[in-house]
Amino acid sequence: MLNLKADTIASNKIHYEETKYGPVSVYENNDYIWLTFSDEPGINMSTQGVMNKAYPDKVCTPVKQSMFLFLLTPIHNARILNMGLGAAGVERTLRHIEHKPNSIGSICQFDTVEINVSIISLAKKYFNLPDNHVIYQECAETFITHCTHRYNVINIDIFNDEHHPIFIKSHSFWQAIYNCLDKSGQVLINLNPKTGQDLQLLLVLLRSHFSCVALVEFNKYKNIVLMLSDLSLQHITIDAIHSSNLMQSIAPNLHDNIKKIHHIE
Repeated sequence: MLNLKADTIASNKIHYEETKYGPVSVYENNDYIWLTFSDEPGINMSTQGVMNKAYPDKVCTPVKQSMFLFLLTPIHNARILNMGLGAAGVERTLRHIEHKPNSIGSICQFDTVEINVSIISLAKKYFNLPDNHVIYQECAETFITHCTHRYNVINIDIFNDEHHPIFIKSHSFWQAIYNCLDKSGQVLINLNPKTGQDLQLLLVLLRSHFSCVALVEFNKYKNIVLMLSDLSLQHITIDAIHSSNLMQSIAPNLHDNIKKIHHIE
């Protein structure tokens, strides 16, 4: 498990700015560079993204690693939408493994939506955001409402610290997501529901749009990751993660950090 709170100190801070959407800080030690949405370290501070300086293609934390579980399904002519840039981990890793044997193959379209222009600048400066990557600088809800593309993977990681956007609970948002998803596509979302009731209400909402749900529960994280599809997700298992050469190459310890994967179909 990666815990950088002890190193999130003033002497390791290499960037700070106030943005329209709140404070943003970047920290660095000998091994990692990481992003936080806070002005001062504290017990409520959460890390928004991390890059291993020696192995920038590796995904550093179990929650972020689980956002790549769509790789357990073969994808041809991948069309990917990533909502929430953070430390550019999704962009950096997918471009690294593109075209590798038994990997994702060719990525035909790869778009990112990020509302905060400062995050885009920091991703370019500190987090190896691939050159010429397509980024739409706007609200995720606005983008998906007017989207005319069809994707076979949509990743959603857009909450700030522990605060989810209100539209996550909106039927119209999920209908727009569904409308922009290929028939065999998958959606992955990183969530931190406050209560069991919050999670139950969200699952009822999501099940009205998607036939199949896989819920990833972690050993030492409050977050959960949900996978959504109209095709069965029963193949998303801890054993499948452990036996996947691709997942082991980018997330070698993920299988040990998952408590359970629940399936609702």
